[in-house]
Amino acid sequence: MTELAIRGLSKRFGDVAAVDGFELRIGDHELISLLGPSGCGKTTTLRCIAGFESPTAGRILFDDRDVVGLPPERRNIGMVFQNYALFPHMTVRQNLAFGLEMRGVSKGEIGQRIARVLETVQLGDLGERYPRQLSGGQQQRIALARAMVVEPSILLLDEPLANLDAKLREEMRFFVRSLQKRVGITTVYVTHDQAEAMVISDRIVVMFDGRIHQVGAPDEIYSRPVSREVANFIGLSNFVDGRVLGAGDNGEFRLETQVGTLRCAYSETLAEGREVALIVRPEAIVLSGAAPADSAGSAGNAIAGRVSERYFLGNITGYRIACADGLVLQVQDDPWAGFGVGDEVWCTFDAAHAWIIPD
Repeated sequence: MTELAIRGLSKRFGDVAAVDGFELRIGDHELISLLGPSGCGKTTTLRCIAGFESPTAGRILFDDRDVVGLPPERRNIGMVFQNYALFPHMTVRQNLAFGLEMRGVSKGEIGQRIARVLETVQLGDLGERYPRQLSGGQQQRIALARAMVVEPSILLLDEPLANLDAKLREEMRFFVRSLQKRVGITTVYVTHDQAEAMVISDRIVVMFDGRIHQVGAPDEIYSRPVSREVANFIGLSNFVDGRVLGAGDNGEFRLETQVGTLRCAYSETLAEGREVALIVRPEAIVLSGAAPADSAGSAGNAIAGRVSERYFLGNITGYRIACADGLVLQVQDDPWAGFGVGDEVWCTFDAAHAWIIPD
């Protein structure tokens, strides 16, 4: 397989920088997701890797070979598009054979490769059907099979599940992940769906305005975001503004906030008096009807409040808790939690489950 390195990639359309100074190395067998809102530059980056766009600056290296300037057909890539892009007048087998025929592969080898890849995507008995005779999920698998049958060095996927319904999209996430691991191909996956990126990725690249804001494993991106922008884009977040009082034990810091002194984790050095924000996720907060006996104990933090909103979501119950000085906390509890609107509650969370974002 192939290692992919992108160095100083930039792409401008007139005065607009769609991609600006993109730097990333993607390891052999690794699946990387480019995640961000519409217009952040993720698809433009993918199109530069594929050769459909010419970079304004920078290098794109496949195993230390710079492919900038090479046409797509000479890069040995497999591409899966959002709209599948299957030929409607061709059967599944004919769709899969097309790219191989263009590469001059022998008929015997074409037949063997098609049989193997159809079994890989678990559609071995559908070779004679036309795309219109397939479900959305089956068409997506055939699109994947067509990209893989040419045995590419790198697989590129551009929002491949966006046209599927919610339940099928969830099933296909796991299928794409397991398929990529079985085949072991280096993969770049573009999506704006945070849950999708969390499920399938070895690492996530979070992009805004053409730039990389954070790169990391899904759990790192979620639990240790580097900015409010990243935290807000990946799941729900609570922010509490404060000022550093000092460092405690085990990498913890004490913050002075509008709801009292709070403790949280951070891995860097922070000067006393610095203005920062504490972030805590809704599922990390535990609701109770009585004040904790020792707020400096295992829970670490306790904030008094009143339930202002309650909504049932099936697997969880969501709350909005009105606290002092206008602070509103979002909390996710088990679906049988018995708190109602107007109830006085305490919100407790462990210092290890809170994180500092320097302002």
